Amino acid sequence: MAGITRVQRALHFQFQPWNHYPFHAHLRSKLLPICAQSLFSTSAPSQQSRGHSPSPSPTTTAVSTPSKTEINAPISTHPAAITTPSPLPSSAGATGKLRRYVEFGRAYVTFYKTGLKNVYRNYRASLPLRRKLGLPAYIPISPPRTRALNPNNGSAPSLAPKSKLGRAQFQLVRRSARDVRRMIPFTMILIVCGEFTPLIIPIFGSAITPATCRVPSQVEKERVAATARKLAALHVFVAENKDRSMHLLKAGDAEQLALLARSFADPVWVASAGSADVLRACAVFGLVKRHDRTAGESLAGLIYRPRLARYVEYLAIDDGMIRVGGGVSAMNATEVRIAAEERGGVDVSSGTQDRKRVEELERRWLEQWLSVRGDSPRSKK
Repeated sequence: MAGITRVQRALHFQFQPWNHYPFHAHLRSKLLPICAQSLFSTSAPSQQSRGHSPSPSPTTTAVSTPSKTEINAPISTHPAAITTPSPLPSSAGATGKLRRYVEFGRAYVTFYKTGLKNVYRNYRASLPLRRKLGLPAYIPISPPRTRALNPNNGSAPSLAPKSKLGRAQFQLVRRSARDVRRMIPFTMILIVCGEFTPLIIPIFGSAITPATCRVPSQVEKERVAATARKLAALHVFVAENKDRSMHLLKAGDAEQLALLARSFADPVWVASAGSADVLRACAVFGLVKRHDRTAGESLAGLIYRPRLARYVEYLAIDDGMIRVGGGVSAMNATEVRIAAEERGGVDVSSGTQDRKRVEELERRWLEQWLSVRGDSPRSKK
């Protein structure tokens, strides 16, 4: 408890320079309770809101723990809708433009506050599930936390969470822990910068931004960057493996999907692959920013191979949960996109503008992934 008090006191001191400014006082009163509660509350989820608040909306009401039969994670794990001011007429003066910029900033601050509230509510809703998995309440680590891959025998990962939770429950635990880890640095930036936060966040990107606080432009920018990172890693892989087909570079191609599913996402391959290939697989799955990181190969055994092994274990668990939960057809479009991107299919629908066509491509790709992977957590050769 002493550690909790010190952190709360440190958060309080962050607000002192703005005591005389009403806007930051408003932010202080709203954001400090959210940040503190989300990290240190271990009480069970409550369906009643605390204190006076505006009328509830689907994105800000209390989050209930999903049932074991649900396959789609709660909507509160995604960003809420953001409402921006209408465009100004071309004849608008400087005062009108300045007012609109301020309104934009306030709209973003409201969006970010909603996202932070959802982080708090998601984590509270996940607490009974974390206890079921034997995860600590105060330390926001993400499952799976089972036995790591043994490079000596290449054993398949344990699927312990699969028998205890449904997919919606498992994703709630995993995503809420991920967002809580980003909450303190993001909250500090929001308190200090206020309406100027949207100008600062692109500098740090998703490294400090909870998924519930990512605006559409940020999500799209990261998707483009992930596509470039994946293609760069595959280009090098193809160049160093002359027997490989250039079709590996074509998004959605069966040969590329087979490489991702049968090699990069196979625990046996992860245990035996060279350091350079481990880094390339990490880049394809978005676990590193570059496949040619400085000293990356020398750190592969210490950092990147274990990281990739844990991620492969997660994919195997999620694959099994999707099958048990009703398959790809039972998933909504947002969950399908997230699942495809997590498996390296970030560029499957690149260049396609029609939303219906985008969803069709991503669903088909995910179905093919599950077909190639088979029923075993270990990829079939």
